[in-house]
Amino acid sequence: MSRPLPFLALALVAAPAARAEGPRIVPTLVGEVDYRVHVDDLEGHNGFNLARFRLGARGEPVSWLSAVGTAEWAQEKPAIIDAYVDLTVIQGLRLSLGYAKTPLFPTARDQSIETLPVPELSLVTSAFWPRRDLGLEAQWMPTTLPLEGWLRVGNGSGSPLGNDNPQPSVDARLDVHAGGVRVGAGAHVEDAFDRPGIGGRLPQGFLFYRAPPVSGYRTVTEAHGRLDAGGVRVDVQAAAAWEHRSRDTDGNPATPRESLPTMSSQGLGVEASWVLRGKPREGAQWPQALAGVGSEGIPSGSLEVAARFERLWLGRSAADVVPGGATGGAVSFHWWVTGFLGVGVAGYVDHYDTPPVEEPTRDWTYLALLRTTVSLH
Repeated sequence: MSRPLPFLALALVAAPAARAEGPRIVPTLVGEVDYRVHVDDLEGHNGFNLARFRLGARGEPVSWLSAVGTAEWAQEKPAIIDAYVDLTVIQGLRLSLGYAKTPLFPTARDQSIETLPVPELSLVTSAFWPRRDLGLEAQWMPTTLPLEGWLRVGNGSGSPLGNDNPQPSVDARLDVHAGGVRVGAGAHVEDAFDRPGIGGRLPQGFLFYRAPPVSGYRTVTEAHGRLDAGGVRVDVQAAAAWEHRSRDTDGNPATPRESLPTMSSQGLGVEASWVLRGKPREGAQWPQALAGVGSEGIPSGSLEVAARFERLWLGRSAADVVPGGATGGAVSFHWWVTGFLGVGVAGYVDHYDTPPVEEPTRDWTYLALLRTTVSLH
């Protein structure tokens, strides 16, 4: 009977501290308004555009447990963006259950999209990143080693509601970091059934290359590197994918499907940013100001320029598939006014390997945008 007494005493001592800390709820609001100029109305109309309007919250009833929920409202129907629970099991090990970002591609996974030096995801990330999925993830962050690892088992369907077949997907990523250098690699494997193949998508969402459906194993690999040197950051990422295909020839699901040639795709991108004024980038935040306000009472903020170059090779190695791809670049300038307000201008130019089906006579495109961002976390 005396054995439970030490545990009871420990609980009584810890209870006041837990009550003193109390639960915490942090609201999330991300809003982005653009003025866009497109090369053609087929890719988008010139004028104002609500790029994002996200509302959500993070709740922390205790220090070792948090719940996150976020929805995107800047589209025809609201969509769930995040719906997951984080649990810190022991120091250096975190479990996450629910609908959340998958581990690959640090510029997509580790940063909020509104904080990127060049607005919107790169062509490479947009094409190869599995985006969000419903599943269970473990993140390993040892305190004695310069390592960080992720392992995730999910549905692979990308839907917050459930799977579209009985097979799971697996994502794994391992990074090594020391000082201002981070390098790593990751892989994603899924058994797809008539899911869209890897295509090419422009920053405003225009799909310029549509790959045929994938039925079979899809493997995506990526390698990445980052260098932070003062106010300069350089990101490099490379990706490759292999997609197996098959088709039903008789309408009977019980008979074997006919195998089709496997498609392969590759991508390579380099991005550099330079904080002209302000503190260097830290973590997932945009650059913070060195001082409070200027002489006229206007926040001094921080200034940042960035440039990006990338190349895509899509739908290769299959004789029955018309290959595609693009070569592109982008430049941007940001005035991060405060920790929650930013204004930026960006320009993008891309050359298509194969013209889109909607524009069969044009192989060049451009986009210019002026963006105002409000981000409250």
